[in-house]
Amino acid sequence: MVTGHSLRLRRAASWGLTTGFRLGLWLLLTADVGRFNLIAGLTLAVVLPRARSRLASPGLLLHSLWAVLLSIPQAYAEAVTMTLRPHRLERFTSLKGSGSQSSLVVFLEVFRITLTPLTIALGRRPDGNYLVHELGREQRK
Repeated sequence: MVTGHSLRLRRAASWGLTTGFRLGLWLLLTADVGRFNLIAGLTLAVVLPRARSRLASPGLLLHSLWAVLLSIPQAYAEAVTMTLRPHRLERFTSLKGSGSQSSLVVFLEVFRITLTPLTIALGRRPDGNYLVHELGREQRK
C-alpha cells in the first residue's frame, strides 16, 4: 500500500526528474550554459504545464534515461557503419517496452528507438511493445 509520505516522495522525485530533463533539453537545444540561459531554461522547465498522466516510479524513469544515454554511442557506431556498408534489408520487428503509461517514459523509449539511424518507432501496441522499422544488412550465403 502506498502511504501519503511515499506518494509525496514519488511526486517530488518525478517532478525533479522531469524538470531536470526539460532543463537538459533546453541546454542542448541552445548550446549555451551561461547564467541567463540557465535561469531562462529553469524558468521554462518549471512554468511549462505538466502532463496529467500516471506517475512513473523514479527507478523506471532513471532506467529509461540511462537506456537513452547508452544508445548515444550506438547511434554513432550505426552512423559510421551505414556510411561504410549499405544497409538494404528492411524488416519490421517488435521491441519490448516497459508497458508504462507515463508519457515521459513512453517518450524516452520512443526517443531511444528513433535516435539510432537504423531504427524508427512506428507505433505502440496495446501490450506495451513497439512496432519498429529496422534496416539491416543482407546475410551472405
